[in-house]
Amino acid sequence: MEALIQFDQDYSKYYTCIMEALNSLSYFQITISLLLIFAVIYITRRQSHVYLVDFSCFQAPAFHRISVGAFIEHSALREEEFNTTEVNEFEKKVIVRSGMGNETYCAEGSDFIPSDNSLKQAMIEVKLVLFTVVETLLKKHKINPKSIDILVTNCSINCPTPSLSSLVINKFGFRSNIRSFHLSGMGCSAGILAISLAKDLLKVHKNSLALVLSTETISSNVYLGKQKSMLLANCLFRIGGAGILLSNRKCDRKVAKYELQHIVRTHLGAKDDAYTCVFQKADEDGKVGVRLSRTVVHVAGEVLKTNLTTLGPLVLPYSEQIRFAVHFVWTKFWPRTKKQAPYVPNFKKAFDHFCIHAGGKAVVDAIKERLSLSEWDVEASKMTLYRYGNTSSSSTWYSLCYLEAKGRVKKGDKVFQICFGSGFKCNSAVWKRISKVVSKEVCNAWSDRINRYPVDVPEIIEH
Repeated sequence: MEALIQFDQDYSKYYTCIMEALNSLSYFQITISLLLIFAVIYITRRQSHVYLVDFSCFQAPAFHRISVGAFIEHSALREEEFNTTEVNEFEKKVIVRSGMGNETYCAEGSDFIPSDNSLKQAMIEVKLVLFTVVETLLKKHKINPKSIDILVTNCSINCPTPSLSSLVINKFGFRSNIRSFHLSGMGCSAGILAISLAKDLLKVHKNSLALVLSTETISSNVYLGKQKSMLLANCLFRIGGAGILLSNRKCDRKVAKYELQHIVRTHLGAKDDAYTCVFQKADEDGKVGVRLSRTVVHVAGEVLKTNLTTLGPLVLPYSEQIRFAVHFVWTKFWPRTKKQAPYVPNFKKAFDHFCIHAGGKAVVDAIKERLSLSEWDVEASKMTLYRYGNTSSSSTWYSLCYLEAKGRVKKGDKVFQICFGSGFKCNSAVWKRISKVVSKEVCNAWSDRINRYPVDVPEIIEH
């Protein structure tokens, strides 16, 4: 009984202290505090969300297919243009080791003998790709073209007048006050860069639909010279493109596939070696092409490290962040006699799926080693390279298509996209699956033969 009396007395004292503290505050201070609390709650609830309603990857007609053997044969037939067999042997070696298979697709202009890199062929190619993906998205979701509020297109090499965004507007009859943009010269990282631009626009313009179109025209990028560093693009790049439908409307959350979590953009253009490692120029004979420097691997590793350093604190669990901090401090103040490799956080604890830019087998393998990924983690990227080749800015969307066709992306999973581009840039995006996957609804660029994959790339290429 005494304990209960003592508890009641203590409670009364605490209650009295609290009431005295409240009474000491003026009504003005209390009102301001409540207004601030309600303001924080209101702003938090009204925070803009960017939803990925759907996306579509271009699948070229069968007559565009070019096998490894056909590519080597065409290269030999063009031997008279170069007046040397050295070019043919070099391209043969590159294509055999590239990780690309016999199902990649080539544009008509680059498949001609001699190659036709005219503006006419480039426009035929870009119309085929962009018009197809836009029609697919609009028809699938029964969207009126005049409902599109924002249009962003990107293509590095082909930058005609009027722009490619105007080309799409003219074809589909988008309304006159649409906010349209075209990005050129941004390289293979332009796909995520275009998503970043659309995200910023959607934060400003409420209740809007945004359409992002990413492609690259191969016809206008055929190099007809002899420099080996500029011949690589002929071997690796293939026709492709993707259309992505984004929205910030609450009503679209019910039908959207993903929600955008983070985008991190890194640019090392201030450094000369990074700026010039992927460079369009004319050779000694005046032949224009894109030169890939030997320093590109080193620069890619540097820009990747910078990008992940920024992204890490946003996505990694606290356990990994603490381990990284402890390892950094330990190596900083207690260096060992032997140089120790820096600690790389386990990004597999932050992401369920990885969509790496399919720029080449060496690129995928380098990121796999840097992030300590398994073959299963990079399977989508390697199969994208095998079947579609390097489609530039749209390659990570082909990888995501592959994962969806395999039925691996489940509700709540996080997908990591990362790509590199001239400049030198590294852009990454994180998406979260917010809808359930219905196998019957998965119909994309892989659906026709997904049961054939994965394939053993080294054995098939060697054969």
